[in-house]
Amino acid sequence: MKPICVLCKTDLDNSNEQLPESNVTGSICFSCANKFKLSSSADILKEIIDTIDTPILLMQPEPRQVYTANNKALELFDKTLSQAEGCRGGQVFDCVHAFTEAGCGKDANCENCKIKNAVIETFAAGKSFKDIATDLQINKNGEISLYNLRVSTEKVGDLELLRIDQYKKKT
Repeated sequence: MKPICVLCKTDLDNSNEQLPESNVTGSICFSCANKFKLSSSADILKEIIDTIDTPILLMQPEPRQVYTANNKALELFDKTLSQAEGCRGGQVFDCVHAFTEAGCGKDANCENCKIKNAVIETFAAGKSFKDIATDLQINKNGEISLYNLRVSTEKVGDLELLRIDQYKKKT
């Protein structure tokens, strides 16, 4: 199977265009990566990430909030785009610690959050992470349950793709 850019379907086999550490997209060409760098429109970026067939949150660096999300992520978390944009990741996941007085990423319980730390490291050093796992207490409709969450990260331009590999209630 020939490697192709997951976004534009360009054949990467005969070019050296694939970005290193493409954990979220699998393969993305420099041309598509430049769309992320050059676009300041959430609508255009949402259109791009909607082509990825897994739940994706597109994160901005400061403050670390959801810039936009693809339809797969909105369906997974049962959110509208307006309920996800401008929120911290934990708020989108419905993590109980995201709604404390300190808030997502600032609560004492967030200090060792593997997902938060992976997101920070990806923004700071450009390092991608694959299949980072943690258990979160999730509040769904007033019921608190333990969920296993697995994510992968990838920096594209000034933004970060956060792929949700698993969001599953533990039994």
